Amino acid sequence: MTKIYQNFMKKIMNALIIFACFSIAMPTAWISVASAFLLFTWIISGDYSEKFRVIIKNPAAVSVMILFCLYLIATIYSSGTFKDSSTFLLKYAKLLIIPIIISIAITKKVRDDGMKAFLLGTFILLSISYFKWLGIIPMDLGLHDLPDNSQGYLAFKNRIAHNILMAFFMFVLLSKAYFEKTQWRWMWLIIALLTLIDLMYLVGGRSGQVIALSFVIFLPLYFYGRKAYKYFLIAAITIFMLHKQLEPFMPGRLLETSQEISEHKSDEHLTSAGIRLEMYKNTLLLIKQSPLFGYGTGALRSEYSKLTNSQDTLLKDVPNPHNQYLLTFFELGIVGLTALFYTFFCFWKTSNIIARSDKYAGMYLKGVILTISIGAMFNSLLLDATEGKFFCVLTGLLLSAYTQKNA
Repeated sequence: MTKIYQNFMKKIMNALIIFACFSIAMPTAWISVASAFLLFTWIISGDYSEKFRVIIKNPAAVSVMILFCLYLIATIYSSGTFKDSSTFLLKYAKLLIIPIIISIAITKKVRDDGMKAFLLGTFILLSISYFKWLGIIPMDLGLHDLPDNSQGYLAFKNRIAHNILMAFFMFVLLSKAYFEKTQWRWMWLIIALLTLIDLMYLVGGRSGQVIALSFVIFLPLYFYGRKAYKYFLIAAITIFMLHKQLEPFMPGRLLETSQEISEHKSDEHLTSAGIRLEMYKNTLLLIKQSPLFGYGTGALRSEYSKLTNSQDTLLKDVPNPHNQYLLTFFELGIVGLTALFYTFFCFWKTSNIIARSDKYAGMYLKGVILTISIGAMFNSLLLDATEGKFFCVLTGLLLSAYTQKNA
């Protein structure tokens, strides 16, 4: 009877994982509900000894548990308010999704179905963006959680989250086009091109644009090695010679970055790029005062306020510096920052092991790691609902392909 019950619960959890993958690109409430039901089902399904055995045998799962434990410990000595520290800890708790999914020991079929579900959800998001641009559907569709339509042709997500998802979507499509030597590869390439156009011109999220451009450089180098250098050289020379003519084709918000920085005035006029640099500078000043263990989870708002009280700036209330590396360094010190880097390193190393038996899963895992590690330079992605759960759900899904036999 117990075996029948556990098999039944495993089927439910597998279905919830697939639904969670699809929900990443849908309204935020969907992925929140999917995560909550997955956690509840995991708890009542029992068989904890087997689950923890699977987690312990997976180095990537262990690295995430260590990182979360550091955030948990840091709430004890946090200099922030109880509300801030507990709120931040709850946001970091999404990291536990990774070992939870790994512990379910899902099959390759579930992994493949999960990725297909994610691709379907993201394709729907892409389609809505183009339909809005073409005027086929109203601009306010799916924008109930956003203040206005000024961020571009999007739905369900703000421009940062939208473009980060699109950048990874493009990565997957280009990888599929390389691996699949069939007529389907042309369809993947066409959709990848449409995705690049969408995130560069229809939606102005700069983080996703930088990530996408990084992929345009990374993928040819990764797949073709030295053969790609000559093409990059030709492209670089062409861009240099025709940069004036090509300037109208550059994404507007990327071109505005340097202007925003120069126009930023702390006490008069705040700009998006200038605000980030100001936050980075002040966060580094705070880090210098407590570099080893940091100030604790959720402490930045109170410490930043103390620092800026003596500064002539309009920017006073800063709960996070929009840089995950600086935030982790601030909260957990060099110990926590090392743990974060180790987690990314461990994930990457595991992706190479997974690729021996499943080249798709190994490659997609690399894409998730690169998406988050690059995006984390401009946003505190582990805090964000969409980007954080995108990272946790998909890495949990793909890391489940690890087996010690392949190590």
